[in-house]
Amino acid sequence: MTFFVEGLSGHRKPETKVRRIGDYKTLPEAIMAAQRLIDAFLKREFKPGMKPHALAALYQERGEYPFIFRDDDKTYNVPGFNHLHYALTRSQELCGGKK
Repeated sequence: MTFFVEGLSGHRKPETKVRRIGDYKTLPEAIMAAQRLIDAFLKREFKPGMKPHALAALYQERGEYPFIFRDDDKTYNVPGFNHLHYALTRSQELCGGKK
């Protein structure tokens, strides 16, 4: 089975854009790719002294949302990864100095 990671951007505009981030042989590999995408955005936008909710709000507004699909067309965004939950958790870690 193959897992596809696709990014959704421009979600607050009339025209959203979808791009293929990659194809992965395992779900853990696909999840790691999605996490890297979110981490890169959060680290780029983070400013010292920033509150977690402010960083998470930037992600919600301007970040690219990764979704993971299986190649059997039976699953829309496979279980095991929620981009918003991950972004909220990482925002708390980055702003709180953890990890």
